[in-house]
Amino acid sequence: MITPAKPSGANDMKYSDPEFDNDVERASRNDPTLTSVVFDFRNTVGRSRLRILADSLRGNTNVTRIVIKAKESRDYRMRCDHVSALAQLFRSNRCVALKGLRLKMDFETPNAAFEFGKLFCDKKCGIEGLHVSASFRMDAKSSILESLAQGLSFTSDTDNTEYQQGSLTRIKLSRFDLDRESIDMLCSYIIHNKEASIKYVDLRRNTILMKADLFGEAMFGPNSCLETIALGKRESFFEDIGDSSFFSMLEYNSVLDTLLLIDLGHFPVARAAELASVLCRNTTIQELHIECNDMEEDALHALTPIFRHNTSLERFSLQGNHIGDLETIGFASALCDNSARTHLIHLALEDNEIGDSGAEALSAVLLECKTIKTLCLSHNEIGDYGATCIAKAIAKSDTIEELSIDNNIISANGHKVLVQSLCRNISLKHVNLGLEVVDEDDLIVSKMKEEVDECIRLNKIANEMMKHPRDVESSSPALFREKLSELAQNNNHISKVFAVMRERVEMVIHHS
Repeated sequence: MITPAKPSGANDMKYSDPEFDNDVERASRNDPTLTSVVFDFRNTVGRSRLRILADSLRGNTNVTRIVIKAKESRDYRMRCDHVSALAQLFRSNRCVALKGLRLKMDFETPNAAFEFGKLFCDKKCGIEGLHVSASFRMDAKSSILESLAQGLSFTSDTDNTEYQQGSLTRIKLSRFDLDRESIDMLCSYIIHNKEASIKYVDLRRNTILMKADLFGEAMFGPNSCLETIALGKRESFFEDIGDSSFFSMLEYNSVLDTLLLIDLGHFPVARAAELASVLCRNTTIQELHIECNDMEEDALHALTPIFRHNTSLERFSLQGNHIGDLETIGFASALCDNSARTHLIHLALEDNEIGDSGAEALSAVLLECKTIKTLCLSHNEIGDYGATCIAKAIAKSDTIEELSIDNNIISANGHKVLVQSLCRNISLKHVNLGLEVVDEDDLIVSKMKEEVDECIRLNKIANEMMKHPRDVESSSPALFREKLSELAQNNNHISKVFAVMRERVEMVIHHS
């Protein structure tokens, strides 16, 4: 255990942190179970213990994230000398695995914020993700934020190679008041800066103090260089920015590929319709998360055109939006209509209110849309009939690879039907049916879990056998016969044998 030197500050005289001492000891011996270190900052002690932390992480290959926090008090703020201590940790490349830093404390001066930002412009700094959380008591938030952004985009005017583009690509800002001046400043240094390495900006948990159209133009307009934008964690988000157009500028954006709209509170029908209209024409956004919002039935229906007309989305999550059967049927019908053009691979509908009728509609999607590889239906209201519909689709599908349907109201009989369908499927690689063995005597559930594991194992073998021989290492007729024999041992899985043989025959015909 490392005992810190006694600090000179009165506020630090009684300071002790056994948890930190324990983390330092574990980091020093490269404990594989220690992946994150929480550092409770106190000014005088903080500076010396940062150096202790830096020494303990020398050669560490497991710690990937550090959280530096302090009380919301004027006595505990990040100063320039603290930044110098941090530099020891980041610039020395001592911890090769360290990729993330979260700072939950205020800066004493704008200059300290600037120097802190400059750390991540150092070519020796390996940090890829930074999260800065302000205090509600922070003085001059605007000037602090400007200095931080200026530091993050710092480039030397000389030939000094110390300050080059660092590894930082993601930044999250929390608990700031973002007015027109603040957003303009972020645009100047980061959002609209083509030379900036930061391409992922997360502005959740902030107060937006500007009109929707101006904020939308800043974030989504043609000058934006961001590839990922995250907004949310603010129940009054749309109330704060007003009723004017917000998503319209996405139509002119050719860079953004991921948009996260999470926990925005009430999601107005007009904004949902506007978003859907734009995404019918946008061809660059590949991943969209609209999650945990207060969406009324009309707002959900307004999203339907996305499923019918969009051709670029590959991952779409509508988790936790109170989606019921009527909305699901509409989504599924629109997606089937667009099956020839859609590129959707991942569809997440967990934590909603989807029942049997919605599940029946989605079973048609599994058969019609050959691009879909992942379907998430956990935490809904699907019963045995819905499970049976999904099971029939699984048995016929040769493209679905992942299915989650746990935490519904499916009985043992419904689970049995799902398990039986896996025997006739050859594409699934991961399945979560929510089969939990509560009692050691629960032999039925234990047996079903074993059957699921066996199905996935045999699918892996079958898919390996369906590859062209030139693409498989150590491929030989003897090994092929051995694997085929293993597949044929269980009559329940005989369909996998036929699928493999059919694919190999097609290879021979195509080759000849």
